[in-house]
Amino acid sequence: MARCPECAGNMKFNPDNRHMVCSSCGLSLTRSELDRYWYRIRNERGSDADEVQKAKNRRKDWLDWYSKSKDEKKNY
Repeated sequence: MARCPECAGNMKFNPDNRHMVCSSCGLSLTRSELDRYWYRIRNERGSDADEVQKAKNRRKDWLDWYSKSKDEKKNY
């Protein structure tokens, strides 16, 4: 069962107009439009995940630096 990209409701195939229709919000998309929509959402989330990983790496670098002695910090 496909999920609606707008409201996460269930989408069902309507054979009359050959579209996937959301039972909650009524969004109507062809199967290829639905696939493109989800592909775009996944790519946007992928870039968010990259930002989260960069922030984690910066925090780890800072913690490594903070845990060093004064002499090691001067040479860092």
